[in-house]
Amino acid sequence: MAPQDRLGADVEQARYFAAELERWADKLEAEVSQAGQTARLIAAKQYELDDVHRQLKALRNSFPGAFVTS
Repeated sequence: MAPQDRLGADVEQARYFAAELERWADKLEAEVSQAGQTARLIAAKQYELDDVHRQLKALRNSFPGAFVTS
């Protein structure tokens, strides 16, 4: 595989993974805002949501060109 092909594949994987992480974050945000949950469950989901946001930030920092909006 040529280096530019490998870079293109890495960028596409980064975009795909970011989209999956964003969907997961949306799900967690909805769950955190639901009424009737225990404080412990909300804290656990918030911790997971923070981790998803951390992963998204790291991915965007590793592949800044993959997430440029025009």
